[in-house]
Amino acid sequence: MKIIISLFIISLFTMKSFAQVDDAKSRAILDKVSAQTKTYSNMKFKFTYIMTDKKNKINDSLQGDIVMSGNKFNLNFMNRKIVSDGKTVWTYDPDAEEIQINVVKEDQDAFNPGKILTAYDKSFKTKLIKTITIAGIQYNIIDLYPKKGKSYFKIRVKVKAKAFRIVEAIIFNKDNVEYKYRVNQFVPNVKIPATYFTLDPKKYPKAEVVDLR
Repeated sequence: MKIIISLFIISLFTMKSFAQVDDAKSRAILDKVSAQTKTYSNMKFKFTYIMTDKKNKINDSLQGDIVMSGNKFNLNFMNRKIVSDGKTVWTYDPDAEEIQINVVKEDQDAFNPGKILTAYDKSFKTKLIKTITIAGIQYNIIDLYPKKGKSYFKIRVKVKAKAFRIVEAIIFNKDNVEYKYRVNQFVPNVKIPATYFTLDPKKYPKAEVVDLR
């Protein structure tokens, strides 16, 4: 469970600068995605997660939603609510009636949704693979390769060409398991309360609070 959510986190949303890319075309596209992303005060995504393990004949599909603003997020996924104000992460598990509180880690694999459907930094090399057209809409397919050793060897993203928005990301693990995140709905600049990126344990009186800070 922890690994799956961490992989999701390497995956969803705020772009940083790109360096040492494989080709200028992918850099130009991703720079425009980054620029477009920065025009939003926040972003709301509804997505489908698909895990495919061909060796063990497993094909799981789940739905989730997330609202992001910079390094802050409010995520509902795998029957958990995970909220962060950029410094602290609260994870509420209703099945276990538990709220776990952690400090946000600074390392690259830490839980930070800003890294895949919108966010990639200089730790990746990128390459434009092809441009395709589906139902009259053009998409650019770009592969991202981590420079340092990771549990995955490639991330493939599908960018909606005219909108400069990532609509799908696939993580290819070294154990031949694939994790796909497909955006079903995207809404920028949604109205949210000031407390949206924090979680108040008092609202869940039956939950045990485990503070690991």
